[in-house]
Amino acid sequence: MIFYFTGTGNSLYVAKTIGDELGEQSIDITKAMKEKSFVYRLSSDEKIGFVFPVYFYGVPSIVADFIAELKIEPNQEKEIKPYVFGVMTCGGGMGGTPKMLEALLQKSGLPLNAGFEIKMASNYIMMYQPTAPDKQKKIQLSVDKKLKSIVTAITNNKKDDLSKRKKSFLTKVAYPLYRHGRKTRLFYVDEKCNGCGKCAKICPVSAIEMENNKPIWIKKQCTHCTACINRCPQEAIQYGKKTPKWRRFENPILK
Repeated sequence: MIFYFTGTGNSLYVAKTIGDELGEQSIDITKAMKEKSFVYRLSSDEKIGFVFPVYFYGVPSIVADFIAELKIEPNQEKEIKPYVFGVMTCGGGMGGTPKMLEALLQKSGLPLNAGFEIKMASNYIMMYQPTAPDKQKKIQLSVDKKLKSIVTAITNNKKDDLSKRKKSFLTKVAYPLYRHGRKTRLFYVDEKCNGCGKCAKICPVSAIEMENNKPIWIKKQCTHCTACINRCPQEAIQYGKKTPKWRRFENPILK
């Protein structure tokens, strides 16, 4: 089984590709969190994967919260030791994300046998403009090639010596900004909004509600997954002063 979290579709693309190749089911972490579905039964030959984007060189808050609640039960009486892997999508690098994921999984009684990085189109529009369309096509070719090697590694149960990975300075410095940040106060909607309500429906942490046919952010923090701002059909959601002039990004798998 492959647990995935996605905001704009990159990690969904990766999870679906790997799942289709391995014959593993894909489980949406957002849906699981909303339904409080945390207990899963594992067959003797089943692998466990976690696919998610890297946020500030670390694990997204919703993924960390899900793993903290996760319970894996074997189908048989005897204990089984599954092969567990993580695939982290990012625009730059994953920093210390594998070490962070490993620590989270250990608390839930799971190992992390391998961690894979895959660079994809950038989408963190709150800080920079998403990747241009011409570069997206070049990146996608690289993504598909990388995915083939990752599938092969997972098929062969390739293991990393994660103990040799040092703690990342980038994660140490950047991740606290995410953990204590993730503010919603700079989100707003402009005159292009037609009240479709898509933003409220796709927000993974239900931070948006519709009021007078317009979205309002009802929580002080969210995951900063960029789903609302990048996937708004009217490009009506903004964040600060720069985003009205910036392009949006949505992986074609969601269109």
